[in-house]
Amino acid sequence: MSKKLLYSVLTGIVAIGVLAACGEVEEDPATDNAPMEEEVEMEEME
Repeated sequence: MSKKLLYSVLTGIVAIGVLAACGEVEEDPATDNAPMEEEVEMEEME
């Protein structure tokens, strides 16, 4: 296999990897900063 073809294939793989890493990340709803219902109830009791 010629070096030029090998370098072209490797460059394509790296480019695809970089583009895939730049995708939009969706936030996990479990990490939302909203207080849980139990905490709200405890605060209301005080």
